[in-house]
Amino acid sequence: MNDSPEDRTAKWLVGDRLACVLHLGDGSLAYQLAEQGHEVVIAGDDVTASRHPDIQYVRSAGERLPFLGDAFDVVIVPELRESPSALAEYARVLRPDGLLSTISQRHDDSIPWMRKLREITGVRDPGATPVDTFGASGLFHEPETHELGTWEKLDLPGLMRFAQETKHPTVGEAALTQVRELFMAYGAQTGFLRLRHETVCARARVDKSGMSHEVEPPDTMLLDFR
Repeated sequence: MNDSPEDRTAKWLVGDRLACVLHLGDGSLAYQLAEQGHEVVIAGDDVTASRHPDIQYVRSAGERLPFLGDAFDVVIVPELRESPSALAEYARVLRPDGLLSTISQRHDDSIPWMRKLREITGVRDPGATPVDTFGASGLFHEPETHELGTWEKLDLPGLMRFAQETKHPTVGEAALTQVRELFMAYGAQTGFLRLRHETVCARARVDKSGMSHEVEPPDTMLLDFR
């Protein structure tokens, strides 16, 4: 069976072999990687429940990561922060030659129904990570980028989830009633709307040659709800 574009993108983010992956934030990519056979740890202040038997969940807050150095082959961040201390933390927990990867997704706003949706819900899309961010700390080698455009079919529940996930934080729940009306206007005949994704990925290998001696990490809170 051929891999989907999403599967190929996930594999590109972690490299060509099975890896121990730290995914910052409880996101769908982490579950996709676990299904591909990678060892996955999810960490962040949004960790509230254990949702997959093969994933370890760690509650953490702030930039300091509660892990020993050289713990992971790959660190995946949904939004690459330019703070030197954050970049240093990513480098610290990576094994030599490990990968720091990030992925951002934009949506084609030129589609008529999509323009109307933006009028209703606003937009919360993050911008693509500038590749020079990796080099800002001097802890990473030259980055690589990967871009992919794909189409997705959204039925009514799918459109409602998409609107909820991408609406601007200032837009209230009442706007979702208008989203339902939008679907009936543009997708009632076919039963779906077509959405184009433009996915931009970046990755860079860590350079640990100039890093100082490891210090003890802060306390770790492991969550196991089984």
